Amino acid sequence: MQSSFTHTAKEIVGLKVKFFREKNNLTQQELGDLIDADRQYVWKIEKAKISISLDYLDKIIIALNCTQEDFLNIKPNP
Repeated sequence: MQSSFTHTAKEIVGLKVKFFREKNNLTQQELGDLIDADRQYVWKIEKAKISISLDYLDKIIIALNCTQEDFLNIKPNP
């Protein structure tokens, strides 16, 4: 079965984490400190080397000071 996706979900999450981290002028180390992880763990997320749980993604989104809707680029139904 061939996928029509351009990026994997891990790659998209990694790109979004890096985008919002840089938007907030945070280093990988600073984000790691905010989420109780080391810099290498943040690097692995950004490079799509590891999978993370949705609960951990929520923790990252909070640390990046954005909403789930902004991070996922979706608009909830009214």
